[in-house]
Amino acid sequence: MLLNRRNFARTLAVLGGGLMTRNTAAGTLPAGDNRAADFAQALAQQPWLLGYQSVSAANFNSRAELSGQWPAGLRGALYRNGPARHQAGTFRYRHWFDGDGLMQMYTISGRGVSHRASLVQTRKLQAETRAGRAMYPAFGSVPPDPAAVSGPDDVNVANISVLHHHNKLLALWEAGSPYAMQSQDLQTEGVYEFAPHADAGLEGVSLQGVPFSAHPRVEADGNLWNFGYVSNAGLLVLWHIDPAGRVVKLGRIAADPITMVHDLIVTRQHLVLLLPPLHYRSGGDGSFLDAHQWQPRDPTRVLVVDKNDFAQHYWLELPAQWVFHFGNGWEDEAGVIRFDGARADDPGVMLNTFTDIMRGKVTPAASSHHHQYRIDTRARRVSEAPMFSPGMESEFPVVDPRVSCRRNRQLVFMSRQLAAGAASGQGGQWPGLNAVSTFDYDSGARREYVYPQHQLPEEHLLVPAPDSRPEAAGWIVGTALDWQRQQTLLNVFDSRAVDDGPIASARLPYALPLGLHGKFVTV
Repeated sequence: MLLNRRNFARTLAVLGGGLMTRNTAAGTLPAGDNRAADFAQALAQQPWLLGYQSVSAANFNSRAELSGQWPAGLRGALYRNGPARHQAGTFRYRHWFDGDGLMQMYTISGRGVSHRASLVQTRKLQAETRAGRAMYPAFGSVPPDPAAVSGPDDVNVANISVLHHHNKLLALWEAGSPYAMQSQDLQTEGVYEFAPHADAGLEGVSLQGVPFSAHPRVEADGNLWNFGYVSNAGLLVLWHIDPAGRVVKLGRIAADPITMVHDLIVTRQHLVLLLPPLHYRSGGDGSFLDAHQWQPRDPTRVLVVDKNDFAQHYWLELPAQWVFHFGNGWEDEAGVIRFDGARADDPGVMLNTFTDIMRGKVTPAASSHHHQYRIDTRARRVSEAPMFSPGMESEFPVVDPRVSCRRNRQLVFMSRQLAAGAASGQGGQWPGLNAVSTFDYDSGARREYVYPQHQLPEEHLLVPAPDSRPEAAGWIVGTALDWQRQQTLLNVFDSRAVDDGPIASARLPYALPLGLHGKFVTV
């Protein structure tokens, strides 16, 4: 259903109960909870936990120490975002995703590499800074004596991803409004509201607070597609925004049971969303995460939507699974959609690993392995198949942005080779990924660079070389935490020979918490 002025008001009325607004009035610290002290003790024994320590300041500004041969054509800014303020007052959050967002900017120019970082000054952060304590419920935490919540942006931490579109720099969260940031100094401008297109039928309607996920897809022509979920209403919201940042259309689709959806696929004609059987149940106390139940006997529902008419959609089914991130999707002339994603058998890494890590405990979970998916839109059938050996874990897949939503040949992703029979995280080691990989669909060739044990890599991006053909030449740019030297690194690889290792590096004079996603903006 498309949303117009008349039925949009009804949707807005339920957004206040859409996310993280369960009955939390009785929130108290569980008996024996001493998460901050537990983490400090674990950090002293396992120094790699530095990546989950709360950020030490609200702002950072420095020039990096350079090494290697910096490419003359690599010019621009890498913006990154992620949870960083993991403790408010004496209260340490219970989930990695709860921390307030830290926006970073690595500026690469002929003068070298400079770095800035600033906590996104959300309404929540400003209120808690004034109060000197944690006040609002978060994704996986409820502080003592929580404040009342009237809508999603009361608890918006703007901590997941970055969008640079229509000359706006936006910090994205999972279920509320984007936050606009100044692209030069990372000052927070405030909650951002997209303007409706004149033909959208939304004149006079405020879009503030409408869920806007952290993983929109932007086509090469600048058209943007996104979704959001309104848990208490059992609704998915779909967005189409033109290259000028105007909302072309907004739609809603009922989804019962509703769940968390983290990413989507966009092709020439369709939008595709996977709804895992992590079902939301309203009512009761506890955090938003506590309201979800994993039902492995239920299917993962596959929603296929016509881009031109959101009312035209249908559902398919896959086995129960959890996918945080997809790489890319495309559709051939016969109506067959192909896309890839990092598939896990269950959401244990989110439910357990990312919770326990906040007290310094490593809990192994089902690892994610890259799969190729196929949807025949004419026969309405879906299938999946693993892409690599079962011993290789994968996450954070990306492609050349110039082939986004179109057929791609090259895939870049983070990886980890697991020993036979071993689970990631055993023995108190860092449970994350330790390598950056490339894969060529045409030749089947895969290349990989494994980071040293004392460096913890984050998401890496593919940056095209100026004036090059799509996927022909460029660089892979990514950050890593050197916990031995307590410094954060920015590394640059030749996209055609990642296995040769970094061709250039920039080292900051400080360490920053591990983050999530970013965007490279070329100048």
